[in-house]
Amino acid sequence: MADNSVGVESGHPSTMHTGPLGSTIHVIRADAGTVIELAAIDWNRSFRRVCLDPVRGLITLMAPSRLHEELATILDHVVDVAASALGGAVKGLRTSRLREPGAPPGTGMEPDGAFYVGERARAYRAALAAGKEAADAFFDRNAPDLVVEVEVTNADEGKIERYADLGVRELWLLDGRASAEAPRVEFLALHARKTPCGLTSSSVLPHLTPEDVSEAVGRVRLSVTRDERTDAVARIVLRRQRGSVRVREEGTSYARSG
Repeated sequence: MADNSVGVESGHPSTMHTGPLGSTIHVIRADAGTVIELAAIDWNRSFRRVCLDPVRGLITLMAPSRLHEELATILDHVVDVAASALGGAVKGLRTSRLREPGAPPGTGMEPDGAFYVGERARAYRAALAAGKEAADAFFDRNAPDLVVEVEVTNADEGKIERYADLGVRELWLLDGRASAEAPRVEFLALHARKTPCGLTSSSVLPHLTPEDVSEAVGRVRLSVTRDERTDAVARIVLRRQRGSVRVREEGTSYARSG
């Protein structure tokens, strides 16, 4: 696949990886100029996930497995329901490319899921209502609050740091290799040029834990109607909300009259 005539680096040959969920990932290293030129091609006609990153000099083309796409769709639903309840508002950006302002069109990171939550979701809605130009300008200036990745492999070296540098606040990583019914979920707080920090509960969706998301994914996966899927997530969110209220009440000191 390497082709020195278009600037692909001969010292870094192209490679193919098979992800833990069975997805096929092609990785090509090239100089920044070549990556920008290749961004003019509509790679999504052949690959469902495409990353053209001139900063890292990396082109990643993924053909996701059926399980990858199923879990990504499930997580979209989980975040939509949970964020509506805990954040008050949510706008999904699943197929959008994340890049720095002024970066060449077609380049950037393409996560499995990306979301504005709370006030930023409401602000994005207002920008959408104002028209495409306003919405595009808002998106260029404001990174998502939350990004979700279903299948991270050794082909994705540096991806987490790139999300942090782009301004993403929080990243959820889902590992469904052991069990799609109870996948391992990890929450990371992201800060530009700093090491990602593991979270025991989400800062974007207060009180929600990785274990809650794992349970919700399993329940939604076995649901067969929209109502069942929504109820599966809502029950977990309600349980977590009630639990957080009990913790606050137990930790509160009340003045007693003598």
